[in-house]
Amino acid sequence: MKFIFPIDGDVLFTNADGKAFEDGILVNVSVSCESGRNLAINGVSASEKDGVYTAEVYLDAYRNAVEAVDTDSNEIVTIYVYWFKNGYKTYRFGVDDVIRCFQNIYEHQDEYKSIFDDPFLAIYKELHEKYGTYVHMHIYYETDDKKFNLSMFPDKYKDEFIANGEWLKFTFHANADHPDSPYKDATYEQVMREGRLVEKEILRFAGKEVTSNITSQHWANSNLWATRAFRNLGFRCIDGYFTFDENGDPYVSYYLDKEQTKHVFDRDFWVDNKEDIIFVKDDIVINEVDLDKIDGYMEDISSRQNNCFHYLLIHEQYFYEDYFMYEPDYKERIFRTVDWCHNHGYKPVTISSIALEERR
Repeated sequence: MKFIFPIDGDVLFTNADGKAFEDGILVNVSVSCESGRNLAINGVSASEKDGVYTAEVYLDAYRNAVEAVDTDSNEIVTIYVYWFKNGYKTYRFGVDDVIRCFQNIYEHQDEYKSIFDDPFLAIYKELHEKYGTYVHMHIYYETDDKKFNLSMFPDKYKDEFIANGEWLKFTFHANADHPDSPYKDATYEQVMREGRLVEKEILRFAGKEVTSNITSQHWANSNLWATRAFRNLGFRCIDGYFTFDENGDPYVSYYLDKEQTKHVFDRDFWVDNKEDIIFVKDDIVINEVDLDKIDGYMEDISSRQNNCFHYLLIHEQYFYEDYFMYEPDYKERIFRTVDWCHNHGYKPVTISSIALEERR
């Protein structure tokens, strides 16, 4: 017996997955095996056509066992799937590769009375004030030229970071922008060392209020042990593109194999139950979509069957005029994307608020 839908680790919360109710979701579960068997799925007798057995099953817990039983032989196959009660029609905003705003504040600390005197961070304060958007920044420890690192950042703004910590988060991304794919061949110890270094500095100058158990790994291309280190640093959920390169190999997909990568690409979230890691798919990389094409892009991804949570992502460096791929309409792209979500009924959330179990 093999589950066709859902499969182990699937996250169900959209009308595309079943019939959604306030207290659960009714899912048409399908299992394949040879014809002529008597199967029950979570106690519901399954109907069979051409070796595919189906039954409607109601799921109402954060983590749900889905069990197929051959009532004659007592063969049992069990998977575990999830229901994200508050995930439907929501969005989250992430910013990768963040370090230069910290360097700028450091260099202007005698002038800046507020972290939002920095023009980059000021964009996101305005975004939050207009739309209620939650912003999560994934940060480096140091610049590539090593002229600045987080240990140099003053703690004089700590109270302000804490005051804004509900909507503005900072977590470990990598040590620096280069090398590319820094954790593809990294050891567990390297990731733990670099992650703890960034976390130590965040706690010093901004407080635990800005931290989170969600993050984004630079290039999202780590081996299993390096990814386990991210999990053991406390990060429950990490994002990626979950696509393929020109050779047909998984790209920006951590350690997942081809079958897993293809499956996750078509989902909003997927959980590796063995590793206890929640993967979330990036839906738009805003700096890669021209301003006049953003509305159409968002329409397209929203029309896909399972896409009812939007992970909006941009990279910091495109904001700066001295960057070789500087985008003068950087701010406008951000506001255009969030405005589309707002106008189409998507609510701003943190991933923690929808993807992690809460007591009910």
